Amino acid sequence: MSSIVVAILLAVSMVSCSTPGLVVQKQVTGPGTNCYLLYDPISREAALIDPGGPIDSLLATVQREQLQVRYFLFTHGHFDHVIGLPAVRDSFPDALVCLDPLEFRDMKTQKDWAISHFGEEFIVEWLQDPELKKVIEFDLMSFGIPDLFLVEGQLLDLGSYQIRVLSCPGHSAGGTCYAVADLLFSGDVLFKGTVGRVDTQNGSREEQIASVRRLYRELPDQTIVYPGHEESTTIGAERIGNERVSETAVSL
Repeated sequence: MSSIVVAILLAVSMVSCSTPGLVVQKQVTGPGTNCYLLYDPISREAALIDPGGPIDSLLATVQREQLQVRYFLFTHGHFDHVIGLPAVRDSFPDALVCLDPLEFRDMKTQKDWAISHFGEEFIVEWLQDPELKKVIEFDLMSFGIPDLFLVEGQLLDLGSYQIRVLSCPGHSAGGTCYAVADLLFSGDVLFKGTVGRVDTQNGSREEQIASVRRLYRELPDQTIVYPGHEESTTIGAERIGNERVSETAVSL
């Protein structure tokens, strides 16, 4: 991704929307990664999802609304989704860092895997872009050890709501989606019109198809999907019209 594209993304980085009783605010961080602030305006309890860079707009909302951040939720451990954590973790000492254990395992070998599979040229190219350079040079030690290793079906309380943990491998071994009310935070599992890449560490096309179709099967069509990149969509729209994995068809 070029610096020009990153600049455009950052220029339109923050949007807000809500579902009855819940508020979602998005900020695009780093190399086009969506970070979300999810909160219940009644209890003031909140979660930050995939802080992949500076999240000043979201932090301003936390302060203005006097929110209690209870969780840092990670959909997976790819560095473009996690590098913003060290800068903000100490500001919320009671918030739990939540990640699938397979993701934490693979984070430890992520850089070596990328070099061995994509080559040194890939790394050199990324180093030319300031935002991608931060991803390549991220120090895993600064991430620390998660407070909570997630399991399928786990429920996380947020005010009067419960966030349901959905194990959705394919893009990565321990990819996780978070469902709450009529919302889904899908990470790089499901995008608007497409799905995440699988030429990744422990990626699997077969598991990806199964995970995406599971979401179509278990979630109502009106569920709003907030993906790890690009724009939001709905389960109904993707179930029928996704170009890569629909309810009935698969394309290469």
